[in-house]
Amino acid sequence: MKIGVISDSHDHMTNARKAVEIFLNKKVSAVFHCGDIVAPFMWMSFEELKKNEIPFYAVFGNNDGEKEGLRNIFGKVCEIKGDFLEMKFSNRKILMFHHLSTEMIEALAKSGNYDIILKGHTHQKFNHKIDNTLILNPGESCGYLTGISSIAIIDLEQLSAEFIDLI
Repeated sequence: MKIGVISDSHDHMTNARKAVEIFLNKKVSAVFHCGDIVAPFMWMSFEELKKNEIPFYAVFGNNDGEKEGLRNIFGKVCEIKGDFLEMKFSNRKILMFHHLSTEMIEALAKSGNYDIILKGHTHQKFNHKIDNTLILNPGESCGYLTGISSIAIIDLEQLSAEFIDLI
């Protein structure tokens, strides 16, 4: 089973649509957005997930100022969990947030309470394991800071990740 991971879309509707197309082609079982969606109108870029009955979860990022609008409008296609999400999905314990310090992330990984920790904020791709915990930042889907627009696919059985550039 695979899940799609996206972060820091920052209103880039074209890249968000490309990401959704890839997620559909890769047959992911769910999609996780690590924050900085930004505007509620972004729901239109992700509506194919809803039409295809793919669960979609998100957390708020530091640039998501219109939280009530995101909950009400973007919430048409996505379950927004607030500042962090903690859930079990396909027997994997997942923690997702936009930003925590490196020390906090390492402590959470070392706790052994999570199989996967998903984060955003830095706009940098990151895929690392601490003990048995996969820590992943899919990079920025918008491509504004790094010039690289990326997402990730996680294989839940192998606990491994693949980055995909949105070219």
